Amino acid sequence: KSGKATHYFYRVLRSPVDDEDFLDIDNDDDDDGTTSASSVGQHQIARFRKQPVKVRLSMRPPPPYHKIPSQVRGKLVRKPGSEVKQLKLDRESDPDWSPPLTAAITFADSLTQGACGHDPIELDLVSYSILINVCVNRGSCWRAMHILDEVMPSNGIEPDVIAYNTLLDGLARVGDAPTMKEYFNKMHAKNIQPTQHTVEAIVRGLLNLGDVGTAITFVQDCFNQYSVLPPYTTHLKILEVALGRGLVYEAKRHVFVIQQLWKWQRNDYHSEEFCRLMELTQKNPKLSKEALQKLFAYFGESLDDS
Repeated sequence: KSGKATHYFYRVLRSPVDDEDFLDIDNDDDDDGTTSASSVGQHQIARFRKQPVKVRLSMRPPPPYHKIPSQVRGKLVRKPGSEVKQLKLDRESDPDWSPPLTAAITFADSLTQGACGHDPIELDLVSYSILINVCVNRGSCWRAMHILDEVMPSNGIEPDVIAYNTLLDGLARVGDAPTMKEYFNKMHAKNIQPTQHTVEAIVRGLLNLGDVGTAITFVQDCFNQYSVLPPYTTHLKILEVALGRGLVYEAKRHVFVIQQLWKWQRNDYHSEEFCRLMELTQKNPKLSKEALQKLFAYFGESLDDS
């Protein structure tokens, strides 16, 4: 009712595991000489209510089309409870779209006009970034794009990487890959260097669509072209979604990407900040070989030492 963009893109399924399901990949014997069905190699598979289970992710249907900017571009949408049709930006600009959003925008406008008896206050880059954040949190992606594309430039303010990242985060929540690509290209055209939060947002949007392959390629491209890495939790999420959907090859492809990070060596071409980030990534126990093998085993798959 408030228009907030909230949607769950997948659900977790658990199915019981029989003894014979893992006999072909578990060669270790228990103390009594029998083969354990609840482990893969040296690691435990997932357990639910003390029973070994196979964990899988089932993708849900996408959000309603009217929440995805790329699907309503140039189209009219019907106002609930009315026969009136509007462009999505006009619909999101209605006061009844979201009372909290309307209050925030109205208050910001009052500051610029000195409506409370004070001198007019010009909104700066941080103020507009906050308004963009309010918009995406209320499911108003079109209004956020309007602020970034038109309102900020008309007031002599150029959006920075934080403003773009905030918008990309909102687009990721509805899985709008075409629009995310459009704004990432705009960043590139304006020579705005992406950050780890840029990569994190776009990968999250791709994973929400189940597009694991493109997410892995994007992470690798950003590392090679921009020397940027997402937070380590993004690597884990890629692996979890890939394994949960049974895309073992894609999961192992991303393990290969992580292995390349293990082999990276400090050089004079990168900044000190990037070198520290790489060294912390290499030392992160969550991305160690042991941790990755444990993660694969949790989903009932094996990851050999090679």
